[in-house]
Amino acid sequence: MLRLSIVILCCFFVTSCGEYEQLERKKVLERRADSLYSRKRDSIRRLTDTLCDKDFDQYYQEALDSIKLKQIKEIRDLIEK
Repeated sequence: MLRLSIVILCCFFVTSCGEYEQLERKKVLERRADSLYSRKRDSIRRLTDTLCDKDFDQYYQEALDSIKLKQIKEIRDLIEK
């Protein structure tokens, strides 16, 4: 019984150490991503602005159509009541 308890405790400690390593690795990756974003922020912003400018008309029309469809549905619901 004592041997079984020792084996179970050892397994518990071994598996819990792996979790801490994963958390530390995740923190390191998050710091790297944050620093990469901070260093490249200007070029990323230019890229996103270019993409937004390029597709603005399409996004605007889709949003407008969505609003119109929602309003038409609300009007029909009011009429049917």
